[in-house]
Amino acid sequence: MSKNKKKKYVKPLTRWAYFIKTLYNDPSTTTEFEFERHVYVKSEKLQQVDADNKRIHSLLLLALFATGLLAANIQNILIFLAYIFVVVAGEAVRFFNLPKDIQNHLTDTGRFKTR
Repeated sequence: MSKNKKKKYVKPLTRWAYFIKTLYNDPSTTTEFEFERHVYVKSEKLQQVDADNKRIHSLLLLALFATGLLAANIQNILIFLAYIFVVVAGEAVRFFNLPKDIQNHLTDTGRFKTR
């Protein structure tokens, strides 16, 4: 008896997937990374890149603070447009700092996270 089982589609782990997964948290605080319930250990190089990206996020936070102060005093939409440009440029730098072959910088631990 052969049963037709559908294989579950597994998203590939790409640089873009790592970027999106770590967009709203601080990946430099841990040496592990979880994707599709698999737990990976990050390489030293990837940990250094995450630490550098933390500095970029800190600068973007300072830019947000400065934008708020300037906007309160000057009240000009161009200040917000400049801030949006700075954020997009900062996130682009963060993305391009990540190694293209992100899978080579992660080692599968064989552990799974339960949901």
